[in-house]
Parts: sequence; structure tokens; C-alpha cells
Amino acid sequence: MSALRPDVLSAVESVIREVEERVRSLMKPIGGERFGRAGFVDGSYALDERRGAYLLALSAASLLVDGDRLEGVLRGSSKPLVTLLIPKSYGESRAGLLMSTLELLSALDLARRGVEAVFLDGSYASEMLVPFGYVRDVYESFTSIASFDTGSLDGYGEEAAEAVEEVAGGDPLASMSALLDRIAACASGLYRELGSRSPDLRSRKEALDFAVVYAEATAYLAALNLLLEECSRSGVALFWVAKDAESRYIVEREGVAGWLNDLALLDYAWRDGEAVYAVLEGSKFGRPKPCAVWPRLLAEVFGRWSAYGVAYFKLSRLGAVAQMTYPAFVGLESVERALATLLSLSDRRGYPRPLSYAHHIAVLNPEFAKLVADELYKREGSQLVRSVLAPSGRALAGLR
Repeated sequence: MSALRPDVLSAVESVIREVEERVRSLMKPIGGERFGRAGFVDGSYALDERRGAYLLALSAASLLVDGDRLEGVLRGSSKPLVTLLIPKSYGESRAGLLMSTLELLSALDLARRGVEAVFLDGSYASEMLVPFGYVRDVYESFTSIASFDTGSLDGYGEEAAEAVEEVAGGDPLASMSALLDRIAACASGLYRELGSRSPDLRSRKEALDFAVVYAEATAYLAALNLLLEECSRSGVALFWVAKDAESRYIVEREGVAGWLNDLALLDYAWRDGEAVYAVLEGSKFGRPKPCAVWPRLLAEVFGRWSAYGVAYFKLSRLGAVAQMTYPAFVGLESVERALATLLSLSDRRGYPRPLSYAHHIAVLNPEFAKLVADELYKREGSQLVRSVLAPSGRALAGLR
């Protein structure tokens, strides 16, 4: 590997040092009163690919912190939820979406337990970006070969959204299990309608992919909408905390996008900082283009909840900078209380202990999904189903 030319390195360092001074000036000390009662949520999934399906295991862990007392609510990987993803199209993306849906139901459960704040792992921006990804790709793939009136699908969108409202409440795992059944029923009904209009095999295949993603994505957005509505109405502050994020709000403003992301720049500029934070100006999402989700719900979510805030914080001198994002209805006073709460609960590496506990309780062994799928395959009597559940070619060849 050739060495970096000294003149190039010198030029890079000169620009970064100039930016560093401005970024360092963003630091403010974390102080003030913490939340007395807060909830923490994290989720995990394990996915095993089979010949015609994915075996998906979902897990969620949630904790309550009341003063100095920590109480477990959801048991995480010790009580997983198992389902099959059929068809297997977009399997990994759909698995992540279903895990997020379970996390949202878990957060809603905490919000209804009288907490002042709920913290989730991840990013609010990522939660809102779902309609910009594969959900849109599915729509474009289907509409490129089929013509239909999207208004005729409103009944199925309403069905999927109502399913979330009806099952939410009580144990989130039981709610998610019931929701998966309702999603499957909704997708089946939608496919029967779309498939009856599809003239050939390819269009029927795309119709089934569309129906499944439409039902799952609509249920996800309904769960997000329900959580945001509950927290906004009851005054519960809602935050997402990310250890790693690729956001570039600061580097774009400073003109060094392409070299670093925000966290890399802040880790460097705040290397001597401790118990510090910075809040950025509010941001807002644009309206997504049509995608495989109920349009009325999509318009409501992005019409009401598209504005959001971003804060960066560093709790320990030896720790890393992390990102916290939140919907715009959360005020600055609550943001400062959230940071004080995270600081009071941080470990020596500068990471909030309850989020660390939730992560370790939730995380699933990747082999778990494989073991369950192998057992289902062995016990299945139908040859067709056995073909769907057969191990992948890579596994059969010993290349897993």
C-alpha cells in the first residue's frame, strides 16, 4: 500500500483543524434534573435462509428505571417469537421492519406504564425512512407491469392499520404474535384481489410480493403513528439513541462531507470532552413518493411527525460520541433532562447502562433460527413445504 503524500495529508489536516475549532465550540455541559421514571427498549432478530423461505426469530427487551431501581419488563432472547417469511422476497429488509414493529409495540407498552420518557436503540430518522427504501421498490416493480387504482386498496390499508390498534396493549409479544396473523390474513385478501387481475405468472409473483409488503409496511407505520400519538398526547418524551450513525448534518454544514461523518468528526473534535452535548437545529423529512403502503396513513404520518431534532452527546472522556434523535414535539427541556438521565446511568465507557442491559438481554444467537428451521424441516410431512424449508444450497454444500 502506497504511503499518503505528506502535502496531501497536510492539506487535509489544515482543513480539519479549522473545522475542529468551530465544532468544539458547540459543546455544552450536561446538567440539570434527570427523569424520575424512564423506559428503555431494544430488539434483536435472527434470520435463517431456506430454499423458499426465511425462518425469523424476533426478540425484544424492555426495562423500567424508577429512581435507582431497575425493573425488567420484557425478557428478550429467553422468550423469542418465531415466524416464517413466505415468500422470501426482500427477506432481510422485512425482518428488520418486523423487529422494529415489535420494538414500537414494546415502547408503547412502556409509555402506558406512567413513564416520563422512553429510550429506544437506533434512529428516529431511520424509522421514518422506511417508505423511501424497499417499500418503494416493491411498488415500482409491481406497477411497472400492472395497472390498478390505488384507491381500491384503501380497505386493506385500513384493515392492517386497525389490526395494530386492536392488538396493541398488554404483553407486546402476544400483541406481535396476533398482529402477524392479522397481517397474513390482510395480505392474503389483497393478493386474491390483485392476483385475480394479473394475466401471467410474473405479474402474480409481483402481486404477492406487493400484498405482503403492503400489509407489513402499513402495520409498521400504524405502530409508529400510534406510539407517536400516545407520547405526544400524554407528554411522554421519546428518544432514539444510536451508537453508530452515518448522519452528516454537521460535516455538510462545515463543508467536509465525503471525508467524515458527524460522529467521526465529533469524536476527534471532542476528544477531551466529558459530559457534553450539542443540539442541532430542527430537521424535516420530505414527502415520500407512492410506495407499497396505505397512502392515507403515509400522508398522516409525514404530515404530523416529519419534523425532528438531533442531539450529539459524549458522557465519558474515554467514551465515544453518540447521537440522539427525537420527534419535534419533544421540547428542549426534555432533551436536557434526557441527557442528564443518560449521564447518571452511564457506565465507565460512557454508554447508558439500561440500553446496554436491554441489548444484551435481547440479542439472539444467530444459530437459534437455524436450529428451529432444521427441526421444522425434519418434522414436516408435506413434500412441497419440505422443499420450501430445505436448507439453502450453500448450507447443503457445507459453505455456511
